[in-house]
This record gives sequence, C-alpha cells and structure tokens, in this order.
Amino acid sequence: MSCDEVNLKQINNMKHCIGFKGEGVKRKKYVAYRNYYTTNGDDASWDSLVGLGLARKRDFSMGGSNAKCYSVSKRGIELLERLLECKITED
Repeated sequence: MSCDEVNLKQINNMKHCIGFKGEGVKRKKYVAYRNYYTTNGDDASWDSLVGLGLARKRDFSMGGSNAKCYSVSKRGIELLERLLECKITED
C-alpha cells in the first residue's frame, strides 16, 4: 500500500478514529482506546478508504435512518504504524 493513494485528510480521519493525538505514544507504542467514527450518512472520503481496504463500514442503527460507522482495518492500522513510526494496538 502506497501512501500516495491516501490524502492528508484521510490520514487525519484515521488518526481521529483511533483517538491518536500524539500524546500517549510511549516507547514507540500506542494503544488505541477506540476504533470507530460515526456519520449521519455515507462519507466519500471514508468510502474511498474502505475501497482501498484501509477501513471497514457498517450501518449504525443508533445514529438515525442512514447513519454509518467506520473503523480502521488491520491494513489501515499497518499504514498508520509506518506513517507514525510506532506500533499500534487496540485496547
């Protein structure tokens, strides 16, 4: 997976999804305390990440009639690890 296929907004969205703010990285390790991002409908930027295999998407019934929930996939986590130069695990 090339970083050229993903733009800065998408990288920032994936970081936000896992709660990454920079603090919390200790010894080049980060523990993601969440892995979800909800929207009121489809999101083209996230859908592009889903198409690249970097995110997953599902309906989110508690958020309204067309709500969606996105999460960063294992492949997306691996990309973030390379970009952020740290090991990311989920809590």
